[in-house]
Amino acid sequence: MTVVLNKIRQQPAWIALAIVILLGLWIASGMLFADDKVNPNQVDKHPVSPLVKVTVKHFTANEVNREITLYGRTEPDRVATLRAEVKGMVQEIFVREGQFVKQGQKLLQLENTDANNRLASAKAMLKQREIEVDGAKSLGKQGYQSPVNLAQATASLEAAKADVKILELAVTKAMIVAPFDGVLNERFVEVGDLLKDGDDIATLVDLDPLIISANVTQTNVQGLQVDQEAAGRMVSGDILQGKVRYISSVSDLGTNTFKVEVAVPNPDQHQLAGMSTELALPLQKAWAIRITPSVMALDEQGNLGVKTVVNEHVKFVPIDIVKSDSQGVWLSGMGQQAEVIILGHGFVRDGDKVEVAYSDEKNADNNTSQAVQ
Repeated sequence: MTVVLNKIRQQPAWIALAIVILLGLWIASGMLFADDKVNPNQVDKHPVSPLVKVTVKHFTANEVNREITLYGRTEPDRVATLRAEVKGMVQEIFVREGQFVKQGQKLLQLENTDANNRLASAKAMLKQREIEVDGAKSLGKQGYQSPVNLAQATASLEAAKADVKILELAVTKAMIVAPFDGVLNERFVEVGDLLKDGDDIATLVDLDPLIISANVTQTNVQGLQVDQEAAGRMVSGDILQGKVRYISSVSDLGTNTFKVEVAVPNPDQHQLAGMSTELALPLQKAWAIRITPSVMALDEQGNLGVKTVVNEHVKFVPIDIVKSDSQGVWLSGMGQQAEVIILGHGFVRDGDKVEVAYSDEKNADNNTSQAVQ
């Protein structure tokens, strides 16, 4: 026995092996006795998880106008750059920059003394040519004048008439008048400036109607038509109502978008051109439900929608945003009625069975009682 103990002390691995064997037998005996005490009838092989409780609100759809929002700017209806048609010095200016003028109103006068003198001379020459033609006709009847001389006198008379008309036009062009009603936006000359043919004088803009210009995408241009109603909101907060007057038939080469113009009445010229404007264009009508953005969610594929309840089960419904306003977002794709989860939608998935609690139906009806057409 002493020899055996000495060998064990010399080889500690045997001690460790014996301890491991004893521990294994002890654990196995405990599991065996524990299994004998378990009642198989008390084992729940399919534990039932408690249902998630969600709050649901009943929504009723309304027929609303689907619309697109574009960002553009206001522009004048017409812009004209007035230029000198005759040579002359600026003698007098009748209007100031920024002043509204009527069609035909005098804007400025060019010095035209030389044109008036030449016109007087041309009229005298015309009278002389008329006398010569009358004399040639009288002599021709008596046989003292050849037809060639009469033809020459007639040609000289026509040339004199043309000279008078040209000089009369030159005298008229010395007075610069407004070609249409508008605002003298900018003037490039002052009294004493010497102008030649083609020199810029002023810029005249017509702000009635005021034009809102924007670009619409390829997918939406087919839904627009000329004369349809449109609304624009300026950066100042003013709302402009007008009609579509022009839709481009050819897209822009750089952006593949189509230019759209909306004409807005502006009789008092109060609204100005060059202002950034948000343009709303209505498209076809659709049945939509107005909800708050907080109830929207994403499914596993990243689609935007809302979670509804059908027969106590969650149903994810992809939606289409029709329009938005200050009270919420109008969504289509849910039919004319829907039970939308407003609380707890973040804890359930499509197909889950849930415990439903309905919110105040009166409040739900108030939220959808009015539709913005």
